[in-house]
Amino acid sequence: MALPVRNIDSHEVEKLKTGDVKSFDRLFNKYSDRLYRFALKYLKSVEDAEEVVQGVFLYIWENKEGLKPELSFNSYLFTIALNMIKKQFQKKARENDFKDDILCTFLEADDSLDQVIDYKFLLKKVEAIIESMPEKRKEVFIKRKYNDLPIKDIAAEMNISPNTVENHLSAAQKYILKELEREKLAGLLFFMLFIKI
Repeated sequence: MALPVRNIDSHEVEKLKTGDVKSFDRLFNKYSDRLYRFALKYLKSVEDAEEVVQGVFLYIWENKEGLKPELSFNSYLFTIALNMIKKQFQKKARENDFKDDILCTFLEADDSLDQVIDYKFLLKKVEAIIESMPEKRKEVFIKRKYNDLPIKDIAAEMNISPNTVENHLSAAQKYILKELEREKLAGLLFFMLFIKI
């Protein structure tokens, strides 16, 4: 009868469980490149892949007391990474659905256009307008529009009143409308019909 194979990282994991920073560093150095390449293969974004690696090791550190040295640390890491990659896909899907809805509203509403619509141009324009908002206003807007959080949840998360959240959303709408008018993208004004507080 074959003896069970001891986890190759068990010694480091045992030390990590006690909060040993050097063991954490050694495990990070051993696995971070592989995790990064794994995440990059799926996400096709350097920034997103780096975020996954950081997220995995932050999770490991914060939950170190629950580590099981007898189990494969490698498998555990890649399972966490895969779950984070799935969450990234879900987040991007929500964001893209939101942006697709904006542009579909525009395309359906403006039937007077006699030119070819550059979808990517319009998508970038919407993103740029949202990105250029003041930081707190943008954060409120994204939480509400991309993540579909209720106003009271946003208020609790950001430690502000629900009225302040509503004020930020209203200011965001006015800002977007102003920017669209400034860019003379009349058709995109229908974007405002889509956005509801």
